[in-house]
Amino acid sequence: MDWLQRSIPPNHLLRNNIVLLVCLLVLVLFFPLIAQKIKLLVNIMLTGIVLASIFSLNFAEKTRKVLFATGGSTIILLFISFLSDHRVWTLFAFFNMFVYQICIVFFMILHVSRSRDVNGTIILNAVNGYVLIGFLGALLLAMAEIVELYLFGIDTPLINYAGDALPTFYEYLYFSYVTVTTLGYGDITPANAVAKSIVIMIAISGQLYLTVLVAMLVGKYLSMNREEK
Repeated sequence: MDWLQRSIPPNHLLRNNIVLLVCLLVLVLFFPLIAQKIKLLVNIMLTGIVLASIFSLNFAEKTRKVLFATGGSTIILLFISFLSDHRVWTLFAFFNMFVYQICIVFFMILHVSRSRDVNGTIILNAVNGYVLIGFLGALLLAMAEIVELYLFGIDTPLINYAGDALPTFYEYLYFSYVTVTTLGYGDITPANAVAKSIVIMIAISGQLYLTVLVAMLVGKYLSMNREEK
């Protein structure tokens, strides 16, 4: 497994970040169509997000091994949940992916903060980190719904929306991105204290990410211009 020790060339990092962004956008924008027509395609998209994340940065060998193990177990659990009707497997898969993507976002922020230059890869890292925050919010909401249903027997929806059945993952995706971008349409609202706490976390995380990362990128860009002069 020499690839765990090998440094990824800059052009490959750029390509991997583009793949990650495309997978995220396809999942977010076309989830209802994908889920209704080919449910397996959702898992393929999630697998693409996991794999592209592993190779989105030049991680240290030990870090990459941990990410590879966590990402690999996430992919296995995703396909087990696809084959099984029991939603506990979905909870395990989402929890694994949540922890895994939290690590990815953390390392992306670290990478952007330590980089001296502002190039295409750095900008894509910053964009991917922001998009991943919305995705993490959806995972958190979906996990909370499963925990409430199976551990506490609460079968009422976590969110108020125009639907009689329990919300699907797409409703959580939509609600999370509306929250993280502070659009606040009001068509979906949190239905209980747990949902309200998660929504507050999503909103604060999104705004902190934007203000800190944008300030970093602008500062680095101005510094580059001064050095060139």
